[in-house]
Amino acid sequence: MSDEVHDRSIDAKSLRVAFHAVVRGFGLLDSGRTPCGQPISVSHAHALIELLHRPDSMQGDLGHALGLSKSAVSRMAAGLEKRGWIERRPDDEDGRVRRLRLTPRGRRLAKRVDSTSIDRFAAMLEGIPVDLRAQAVSMLEVLHQALPVPADVKVDNVDGE
Repeated sequence: MSDEVHDRSIDAKSLRVAFHAVVRGFGLLDSGRTPCGQPISVSHAHALIELLHRPDSMQGDLGHALGLSKSAVSRMAAGLEKRGWIERRPDDEDGRVRRLRLTPRGRRLAKRVDSTSIDRFAAMLEGIPVDLRAQAVSMLEVLHQALPVPADVKVDNVDGE
């Protein structure tokens, strides 16, 4: 094995170890300690936050924002609707398109999810030296841009929300 291939392997393994440590430390694998501080799935938490900040969204736009395929976002929206957190209705101009809106119950939950999530990130930020915080965020953006995008999903840049 060449040194370049060997070095690449060590780098990939190191990245995996570090990334897994963050994922595990943040509670993504522990259903009793969710990253948003609420007893809901990570995908539902992300959807609720998106819908809180983008009311009356088209279902396809939510899927685009979350990096989910049409079928995955459709199943997720059905689950959110079943729980009484969102309403789905046809678009006024194109009946094939579904619009999503938080219900009052869903809005209350979304606000709690948003608030507890911000609190978790603020606590994490406190553990990063002030002079390294911008660099830490920048490196996460670099990691995001480096992710391979599945063929059926187009993911935009992180927009700060």
